[in-house]
Amino acid sequence: MASEKTPVIEWLFDKYWDEENKRLTKTIMTLADIREGIQFCNGNDGKGRSELNPANFIKDFLRGSNATRNWPPSITERRYTAKQKTGDGNAFEFVPFAGDQEEPFPESFKIPDDAPTYQIESISVPQITKSLGRADETWLIQVAVKLRVVETHFAVGSKLPMIELSHLQMGIKLRRTEIDALFLGKLETKEGVVNAIVTCEAKHYKDPFIPEQIINQIQASFEITDTDLVIPIGIKAKKGIGLYVVEFEPVKREESLALTELQFASCVIYELKPPVKGI
Repeated sequence: MASEKTPVIEWLFDKYWDEENKRLTKTIMTLADIREGIQFCNGNDGKGRSELNPANFIKDFLRGSNATRNWPPSITERRYTAKQKTGDGNAFEFVPFAGDQEEPFPESFKIPDDAPTYQIESISVPQITKSLGRADETWLIQVAVKLRVVETHFAVGSKLPMIELSHLQMGIKLRRTEIDALFLGKLETKEGVVNAIVTCEAKHYKDPFIPEQIINQIQASFEITDTDLVIPIGIKAKKGIGLYVVEFEPVKREESLALTELQFASCVIYELKPPVKGI
């Protein structure tokens, strides 16, 4: 079944499509645009789509593995996709396909079949806590922090010379983005010890990593800290097994504003022994 957001997206695209010149006259859709699109489509088909949370409109659409299937075919034919564009009343932006792109939302950074697997204990999480486990990002991060999964990754799964790592905060809501967990690391380099912020994006096992979300986290980290290096990572549940950690190449402050792509660095599956409910 197609998403009820599909007609809204198609209406917004067609509203700003210049057929004669084969281009959009406006690419960034605002919260007001989304409300207008919802109102029009509700009046057209009688559906009761809610206007209460337009900020999550495209975020919810991109969740799971059905974004490409639910994307309007007419927009795919014109080789356009979308990315989140938050802050200043914006919601998302229509963007042209990359040169070799074949589908609207190709999944980036899937769990590779040959990813190395390390076992880590989970008996230190009390049974009463495990009994409340749920398949959501908050629980995933809570388990990762409790079991020091990120610290383990930089000790055994990363090529970076990390000598110290401290968890700072979970669930950081900022104006343009949300960071699921933030860490402060210390790297031992030829020039001496260098501080680095580690950002963490958490995903349910069905949800793909969205590069734009991680890039937004990197840029926001430079805005709220004076650190000149950010190491982005993603953590995703591997159902019934444990946590998949993907690490990307560090980003320097002077590179961050022009950043459009993430560079893969390493990945590891951390198998929880015994298994943990919700993961």
